Amino acid sequence: MQNYNKEFEVNKHIPNAHKIIKSSQERSTKFRNDMLKEKKARLDIKYGQNDRNVMDVFSPGPLVRSTLIFLHGGYWLNSDKSHWSHLASGSVQSNVRVAIPNYSLCPDADLSEIILEIKQCIDFVAKKFNEPIIIVGHQAGGFLAARMACMKMLSPDIVARISHIMPIAPLSDLRPLVQTTMNNEIALSEEKAIQESPALLEVDQDIMVTVWIGSDDQPIYLQQAKFLATHWDCFFVKSQNRNHLDVLEGLESANSRLLARLFVNLEDI
Repeated sequence: MQNYNKEFEVNKHIPNAHKIIKSSQERSTKFRNDMLKEKKARLDIKYGQNDRNVMDVFSPGPLVRSTLIFLHGGYWLNSDKSHWSHLASGSVQSNVRVAIPNYSLCPDADLSEIILEIKQCIDFVAKKFNEPIIIVGHQAGGFLAARMACMKMLSPDIVARISHIMPIAPLSDLRPLVQTTMNNEIALSEEKAIQESPALLEVDQDIMVTVWIGSDDQPIYLQQAKFLATHWDCFFVKSQNRNHLDVLEGLESANSRLLARLFVNLEDI
């Protein structure tokens, strides 16, 4: 029987993962503090009723091409928006505003409730800002980003505002998670896993989707990403020599291939 616990323990397969994570969090703190000093950051903006329904917003200045929403990973069990502020840097340099929300975590909320919180977050952003909307998510956040691209998830007026959705190393088929110890807290049934898996649902054809993953990611994630891209017949990029963690560095650089792809529909200003 396949040991999905080991397959999903990605950090154990990345050399010096703890140092990479520590460095990442240090860059996040520095970027956030710098943006606060420049008066280009607003923290803990409320978008919903629950305690974790808050977002940080980083703005480039008066000229804004789009608003990007970044959804963090952590298997819906942990992590916090404050760990990921630095991932806004490449977008801000490209005149793109970035919103990084928290959302409720399992077991305090179930997956269906978390999905609806993200929908509420997108509705809030759409009302607050006028520009096109981009949605990016990593791992569990990649699942949430992909879920927003599914048919009948977002209202037609919101879909018309979506420029691009990019799930990065996404969880797209939840069925393997049912067999993990994590599921003691996530509480997915086989039926629920099938019902919520983006790779088992249909994509909204009016939304551009790119699935992005590092070539050195774990086999289970490479399978998940390929499955989603194949089922949706969407753009698929396997970024060479990148793993589950450093694949996100493309969000930090305005000149990265990742951001070039992500902003492909945006007008220059």
